[in-house]
Amino acid sequence: MDKALTLEFGSFGLNETKGLSFLSFPSKRSTKQLAGSTEEAVRNIAAILDQLLTAAIETRTAVDFIALRDSTFPHYAGVMISLATLTRAIVPPAVLERLHAESLNEQEAEFRDGALPAFGSAIRDQAIFTVWTLRKINELSRKLTRSTGVVPEERRGDDAAFLNRFTFHGLRTRFHLDCLTTSMRHGQPVFPEVLGEISNGLRSAVDAYAWMRQFVELRYQGEDPILPFIDLDEEDREFVNASARDMAADLAVHAD
Repeated sequence: MDKALTLEFGSFGLNETKGLSFLSFPSKRSTKQLAGSTEEAVRNIAAILDQLLTAAIETRTAVDFIALRDSTFPHYAGVMISLATLTRAIVPPAVLERLHAESLNEQEAEFRDGALPAFGSAIRDQAIFTVWTLRKINELSRKLTRSTGVVPEERRGDDAAFLNRFTFHGLRTRFHLDCLTTSMRHGQPVFPEVLGEISNGLRSAVDAYAWMRQFVELRYQGEDPILPFIDLDEEDREFVNASARDMAADLAVHAD
């Protein structure tokens, strides 16, 4: 886990289930389906996010992008959590679930149609894979409402850690994915070094899935097992293995 981000990130107290709903930010089309006051509030939040993300994609070097990301990520996380709190309080769960699904579908279509000329095939494919992973995370999170399991007392510490790390990596994934979306919507080219860092940031999607899976499985002990993630080809397997090595290193640091 990025130490520079973690130091600031901890102040948000993200080991709360309200952080689960940030995974798909409502698109313009989905937002129109909200009630008038809610739609206006979501649009205001979107404007704040747009300013943060536009500043990030306008940087010219990897060093500049990392510095700006590290300084603005806590603000981005706070805004996204405010959005999660607002939508969970106002929008009925069934409607919110449908909006999340529609938003992810729209974003996947947006990358399929517009990412190739903007970023090239490698980033386009990675972005689509990232959206697909977020969809799988949403499917896992819905299991939380169906499980009757109780986390054993001796595993409560693990439970909080799994959720906190999932939330960090999920938000980190969204930040970098939203950078690409902002670039396409504004027609703002991204410098190669910055694009490389955005690509690195998208790898957090696999980490987010892994932490969410562990969080959910704590509640399914003794129940039907969760199905395997996916049959991967060699390229995808290397991508997952690289993220797994990063996560293992992170666990080793925390164990010390």
